[in-house]
Amino acid sequence: MSKVKSAVICVLLAIAIVVAALFATISFPAGEIHRINSIAGGIHLGADLSGYAYATVYPKGVISQEDYESLSEEDAAVYVAVGSLYVDGSRYDDIDALKADVEKDAEIISSRIGRRGYSSYAVSVEDGISIKISVPTNYTYAAYRGIDSESENESLSAATTAISNLAADGKITLRTVDSSIELTDEAGTATTYTPRQDDLYETALVDGSHTYSIAGTDDVSEYFESITSTTFGNNTAINFKFTEEGRASFSTVTTRAASSESKTIYFFVGDTQLVSFPCESTLDQASLSLMADSVDMGQNAAITLSSVLGGEALSVDYEQITNVIASTATAGDYVALWLGVGCLLLVVVLVAASVIRYKRLGIVNSIAVIIFALVATYALNIIGIQTTFAVVFCALIALALLMVSNAVVFTEVRRLVATGRTMQTCIKEAYKNVLMTVTDMHIVLFVASVLLAAVGAGEVAACGLIMVVGTIASYVLYWFSRLMWYVLSAPVRDKFAFAGLKRVVYDDED
Repeated sequence: MSKVKSAVICVLLAIAIVVAALFATISFPAGEIHRINSIAGGIHLGADLSGYAYATVYPKGVISQEDYESLSEEDAAVYVAVGSLYVDGSRYDDIDALKADVEKDAEIISSRIGRRGYSSYAVSVEDGISIKISVPTNYTYAAYRGIDSESENESLSAATTAISNLAADGKITLRTVDSSIELTDEAGTATTYTPRQDDLYETALVDGSHTYSIAGTDDVSEYFESITSTTFGNNTAINFKFTEEGRASFSTVTTRAASSESKTIYFFVGDTQLVSFPCESTLDQASLSLMADSVDMGQNAAITLSSVLGGEALSVDYEQITNVIASTATAGDYVALWLGVGCLLLVVVLVAASVIRYKRLGIVNSIAVIIFALVATYALNIIGIQTTFAVVFCALIALALLMVSNAVVFTEVRRLVATGRTMQTCIKEAYKNVLMTVTDMHIVLFVASVLLAAVGAGEVAACGLIMVVGTIASYVLYWFSRLMWYVLSAPVRDKFAFAGLKRVVYDDED
């Protein structure tokens, strides 16, 4: 390779690395509210790095001491103290039974939240009659430090919706906002259908509209054989598979909805709206897929609907959750910053150590290390997994694999150089000699990573996923190191000096 080609490749690579590094580390405001975060600043953090969003769920008729003290003497008379809470004795005549129901409900909620794949979460019963639910805030670092209020509000809103939806109590109902629907049959005869309008279904939507049962029944669980979700990219579809009877019944419901003014069916669990379905015509099919407004909302809805369908409806009516409280990071307020600084320092140390150990050849290894760090940073942002200490550690395992792979081949080159062969011959033979060793190491880690990602849940799956990316990046960069060795050493006359080696020339024995 000529010096010009080598120089052009090196310059283009340097520009690409610098640009990628700037996007990875630099954030800047875009207006008074919106902020464009760096790739690193946009990585979502687990609870150990950004804290929990939590809310306490009270059964209806259970109040806190503060609320109790604000009651009149007459109203307070019906309440019974249970721990730090107060229970409406006229509503619950058996406190022990209430405690048993709350304990059972907490287990169901914990099961639902566990299926969301959070890196960590907590569901606990307090005072025997309230449930505290904690999920990771899922803050980005910018949101956690309070310098991106837009992202912060979005994260807290998502956490509030998740806790509210996954803790929804009651049965599955199909609703409409139309209190009267005009139906016209094929003969043109008009009839009026009146949805059920008892107090059970007069739950207000966000816009204040009341809803009514469009199916005319308290529970439509028998309509469905299964309810699942499918996520692809930034979209989630909720998949409903109908029973034979449910298919016919849903056809009737969609006929009513298509004739209504709103032309919308709302899927509720208890008093919590989970899905809305625009319905323009009668549907008579064995299954239905609805696109959710977001990945989080789709997964929340599918999990809760499936849980209720499986006989895990909550036993107690709970107050609606309207907001959550955010805590600080469980590992310390500035732990995310120090972890980022630590990773950056590690990259600097590896770069310096490479140059010291392998001279100018160390630049080749340094480039691979820097590119790996950028790949890992971008992957954590794009994939959207919650980054925790364990996830970072697994990324470092893949980085160590790259370092070991290059060290193995560099050591083999050094050994072959000592036999007096030419540099080009040593390089080719070294890569050939260690190929199976390096490949086997990557295959073993790749298979283990895929198993973790496929079988594990939450933080375990996240660790597996980042190791899958890291292992692939390591193997690609291993061969990239071979290319860059060739590119960088091309203009250098003494290839041995480039690698910090000295060729041994043996005299003839004669």
